[in-house]
Amino acid sequence: MQAAHDHPHFLGDLLSDTAARLPGKEALVFNEERVTWADFDRRVNRLAHAFLDMGIRRGDRIGVISTTRPEYLYTYLAAARIGAILVGFNIVYTPLELSRLANLTKPVAMVVLGQQGEKRVAESLKPLIDTLPFVKHFLTIGAGGPAGALCLNDLIAVDRAGQRPALAARAAELDENDGALIVFTSGSTGLAKGAVLTHKNIISNIAVETRQFGIRQDDRLMLHLPMSHVGGATELTVPALMTGATLVIMDHFHPVHTLEMIAKERVTVLGQVPTMYILEFNLPNYAEFDRSSLRTVLVAGAATPLPVMRKMQQMAPVTITGYGMTEVAGFVTYTLPEDDAETIALTVGRIAPEFELRVVDDQHRDVAVGEVGEVAIRGTCVMKEYFDNPTETAAAIDADGWFYTGDLGKLDARRYLTLVDRKKDMYITGGYNVYPREIEEHISRHPQVAFVACLGTKDEVLGEVGVAYVVARPGSELSIAELKAHCQQGLAEYKIPKYFELRDKLPLTSLGKVDKMQLRRELTGS
Repeated sequence: MQAAHDHPHFLGDLLSDTAARLPGKEALVFNEERVTWADFDRRVNRLAHAFLDMGIRRGDRIGVISTTRPEYLYTYLAAARIGAILVGFNIVYTPLELSRLANLTKPVAMVVLGQQGEKRVAESLKPLIDTLPFVKHFLTIGAGGPAGALCLNDLIAVDRAGQRPALAARAAELDENDGALIVFTSGSTGLAKGAVLTHKNIISNIAVETRQFGIRQDDRLMLHLPMSHVGGATELTVPALMTGATLVIMDHFHPVHTLEMIAKERVTVLGQVPTMYILEFNLPNYAEFDRSSLRTVLVAGAATPLPVMRKMQQMAPVTITGYGMTEVAGFVTYTLPEDDAETIALTVGRIAPEFELRVVDDQHRDVAVGEVGEVAIRGTCVMKEYFDNPTETAAAIDADGWFYTGDLGKLDARRYLTLVDRKKDMYITGGYNVYPREIEEHISRHPQVAFVACLGTKDEVLGEVGVAYVVARPGSELSIAELKAHCQQGLAEYKIPKYFELRDKLPLTSLGKVDKMQLRRELTGS
């Protein structure tokens, strides 16, 4: 496998190199559509020519509001080829969120999905987009576009051969430290910020990831995570660009459809968050699905309950987890294929040798092995900046290049990292620090618990106390008394939530994580 430094410096060149090497090999599968690497490259080039025709300049932003589908990838790579920056807006954003984030990043073009089911997405969003003076070009994907909008697929159908010299000239201007992608952080600590990831950030990180996960040319990767998140835009898409593996694309996650697609398309690598695996395992006919093609299953994004990890290890020969985030373009730590279920469930592995990781106190001094501190990361993977936000950028990245993640963790003697919680999620009850992640991990060990989320809430006596929201496994008769008894068996008294609430379901983000922001709004009534 190629070492990190052997890869091209630009995302667009990753595609053209692979297309030249494997022109007739299947690159993308979406519904009944099958696209070769040569076709993928040709479509991206034609769209890049169209963008140049529109006058889009190096450094301009191109926004996308769409589910995961081939046109999203064409837009992403075409933007990269002309030095523009792709901005992915989550398709579930409200008009208010879209307006606020668009006003932050000011895209000159907006690419919007025409229709999703019965909803005419582009038509419903056009009145909003018409109020954004910086959007000069409104493009739609597929059917359902409003009158006057440009159709992305029509642009791709036209060969603008006259733009080839202009594209070559633009390519010569590019720098590997140019922004390629803006991904909005989850906003769990306040207003969302736009992390600017450069070509160098993404390629240096994913070259390491491709090696650590052992991704090969003959692999078939499931791509069913949102492209507005690093899960879709870097962690799953870019390894395929690097190796020539095939992307099997689904426009949204559904547990049954995912398992059906694994069997039909002989998927070899499956990356999901724990919630997605749990929903699959809870299907009454889960055992009937053919999963024999799977070689590697990957999990990240939240703590994985140990029983779920054991089931994952039965799903494929290799199970790997790791830790990363938007601001570092994906994973930076990894477990090893030979690690046991407990190590993979309870730690996130060790920092990749190309990057550096420390655990520090509030004065940014290293803490001892086994002590809790803030996780800091340094390396070529660290983002360029938060877009148009020098204050937040300076607060997150110090003069020596260390990025302070806001995550609390501890290192063991092997230098494996165990995450404790988000710094901002920790609450203090009666003077004791309480980490919701630890409580969630313990409650999830109860055999009748499917999902759990814990938050801190104000208390007149103790300052703050815990609230646990629990979803029971289908068919079980879990009681609050049982949950309290289970907590008493494994948690200090101060850690046991004061309040328990049994629910049929929990709100989820588009990535499938429990939406704690929504739970907090419900809790506070704001």
